[in-house]
Amino acid sequence: MLLFLLACTGASEDTAAIDPCEGAHAVSWVGFADGFFATYCRSCHSAETQDRFGAPVGMDFDTLYQVRTHAAAVRVTALEQGSMPVGGGVYEDDLILLDEWLRCGI
Repeated sequence: MLLFLLACTGASEDTAAIDPCEGAHAVSWVGFADGFFATYCRSCHSAETQDRFGAPVGMDFDTLYQVRTHAAAVRVTALEQGSMPVGGGVYEDDLILLDEWLRCGI
């Protein structure tokens, strides 16, 4: 997956090891991540959600702080395993931006 993401962002393994955020887009919570989590995650991962469909209580993505708290789990399940969201449906471009935001914007 890392090589795919590097290829998509135009980085090489050498430059990624030096500075993984060099040449990155300016992805931010307001400009990208808040909308990503609203679209793909909060139907199950929100303090306001009545039926969480098995999502653990307390693993909510309503705020930047909450997402920062669970950033490692987001990376593993959404990017490395591809197991979230259940049923998939995330556009590849959004996954690339999520990876960049988790590395550089958070």
